[in-house]
Amino acid sequence: MRRVLLALIVLPLLGLPFTIGPRTAAAAQTWTVLAGGNTKDWAVVSNAYHPRVVEIAVGDTVKWQVEGFHTVTFLSGAQPLALEVEEGGKRYLNPQVFFPVGDASYDGTGLRNSGVPKEFPKPSSYQLTFTKAGTYHYYCAIHGPAQAGTVVVGARARSTPAAVLAKGKAEQQATLRAGQAALAKLAATRKGNEVVVPMIGDARAGYSVFRYTRGPLTVKRGTTVTWVMKDPFEIHTVTFFAGARQPELIVAEPQPGGPPRLRFHEQVLMVSKTQTYDGRGMLNSGILFPEGTPPMLPKRYSLTFTKPGRYEYVCQIHTPVEQMKGVIVVQ
Repeated sequence: MRRVLLALIVLPLLGLPFTIGPRTAAAAQTWTVLAGGNTKDWAVVSNAYHPRVVEIAVGDTVKWQVEGFHTVTFLSGAQPLALEVEEGGKRYLNPQVFFPVGDASYDGTGLRNSGVPKEFPKPSSYQLTFTKAGTYHYYCAIHGPAQAGTVVVGARARSTPAAVLAKGKAEQQATLRAGQAALAKLAATRKGNEVVVPMIGDARAGYSVFRYTRGPLTVKRGTTVTWVMKDPFEIHTVTFFAGARQPELIVAEPQPGGPPRLRFHEQVLMVSKTQTYDGRGMLNSGILFPEGTPPMLPKRYSLTFTKPGRYEYVCQIHTPVEQMKGVIVVQ
């Protein structure tokens, strides 16, 4: 004890530092969270963050490894961002969703958004340094509140970056396996003269399936096929091009002094009035919205097939990369 007291008195006089306990604060760490993921054929995708909760220390950085078409969006208590906004009588994709917003640090205030991946489907990354203790919730502005995560910032971390990354990889693979199991059981249901094709996903498991059916669907002439959204994450279309060329999904309108304004191509939004199909001409459902969205948003589309033939159709949202296609064989 006398030596400790002597040090307390003498060392400051000599201009030397003296500390009790740890000599230095713990070095800041970087933690990796996986955002999304997919099977090689894109038949199943993860619409989740892995792990969904990460606990870090003040001053640490979280790096999201984005695998798929996702954002990392902190709202700081504000309402979720609208996917589209109106300007000059036109509907445009919301730039606050599609482009980055905010700097690289976060204290629980203001909007922080990664924007969408610039080189999708290549993986991308986004990172934030957390400067204040708290519990911070975030979500994917593309897939809505069903895809959400949490960063808990405290005085010290409760795990290690390596352990958290390993946990994230294990959770991601479990999600994809659950989706593959659901795909293996995917089947249309038949009742009388109607066949129902579910477009499926699971909010709890965190996956979406990018296939209408596991193979060609064979029906009799006069059958009505109804596609029904059972996915809480995605938007889809049911589109028969009948040999016509599929347009680009997004139209970019350049504007001076800023990023381009983005909008869906008109053919993506177009809703065909006819309810029968004989293989001639383009037919489109328009956008079908996720299960759980407001009732006024369309979630099903029906078409009666009047002529034998083999008819191919696609989801305009998920064709170029994910190859979400279907075949109806009418006998």
